[in-house]
Amino acid sequence: MKPQEQTYSKSRRLKNQIKAVVTNPYNIIVLIAVVLLVYLIVLPLLDMIATTFELAQRDIRAVGGGKAGDFTLYYWQRLLASELSWTMLIKPLINSLVIGVCVSVCAILLGSILAWLMVRSDLPFKKFFSLAVIIPYMIPSWCKSQAWLSMFKTARLGGAPGFMASLGLDVPEWLAYGPVAIIIVLTLHYYAYTYLLVSSALDSINSELEEMGEIQGAGKAMILRKITLPLVLPAILSAVILTFSKAIGTFGTINYLGSPVQYYTLSSQLYMNINSRDTQTGFAMAILMIIIASIAVFVNQKLIGSRKSYATIGGKGGRSTLIGLGRWASR
Repeated sequence: MKPQEQTYSKSRRLKNQIKAVVTNPYNIIVLIAVVLLVYLIVLPLLDMIATTFELAQRDIRAVGGGKAGDFTLYYWQRLLASELSWTMLIKPLINSLVIGVCVSVCAILLGSILAWLMVRSDLPFKKFFSLAVIIPYMIPSWCKSQAWLSMFKTARLGGAPGFMASLGLDVPEWLAYGPVAIIIVLTLHYYAYTYLLVSSALDSINSELEEMGEIQGAGKAMILRKITLPLVLPAILSAVILTFSKAIGTFGTINYLGSPVQYYTLSSQLYMNINSRDTQTGFAMAILMIIIASIAVFVNQKLIGSRKSYATIGGKGGRSTLIGLGRWASR
């Protein structure tokens, strides 16, 4: 082959390779996704991080000189290691973690029980309940907060009393406002994550596996612990991450039910900082919330490990045997 023909062949092959890459729909979708990711997430995040190290005009006296835009660690130092740290960060962080953990536990229990009843029991009116259990999630959580106040509102907020108070009942403030009320309202909102994920996992499990365990003499508790739970564990842990992340980041419910008793979390404290034009401190708190969520996702990946690849296979289709509720189903 002549050198000129060889060069032509290489250039044509390179052109065909570039054409194949450019015209491949998969590559185009990936490129668009990367561009959107950089523009909508990476660049704003980098700007937030940079802003936390820029001195604001109003804080020049606090740092003892300089000019606006200078590099400073003042905002991180004030947030992490100052006399204000307890009020600005530590106490709201503890409150956020308490809300996140409690809501996750309660939502997991409620959602898992509902999922089991819908998939594995002979509960009547399943078509109705399959829609009814999702409706609460369609309603914004702040609407539930308003409904909670309409029921349990006390004289602290002034105005018309709640329904319970109008009946002459003495409603304790720990029930009307604060962490208990917030946990209940958010649980009733976010249990849908667990229900959807766990019901899908239970529906994919062949009940013959549990029946074979029962034939071998295993009790109900052992079957649940050794067979059912490992297969639905990835769905449960995924629901935990979704619920925890949403619970610590929610604002409306915290504002409605927490503010009357000065119960603040990271989200409400962040809002107050941004609202008072303390943008640098607010961005620093937002970055800490992102770090917490990232740690939760990392722990989730470590806990699940290879269990996400679990699957039940066989030559026959899966079969689901419903468990009778007996006299409970007729009540």
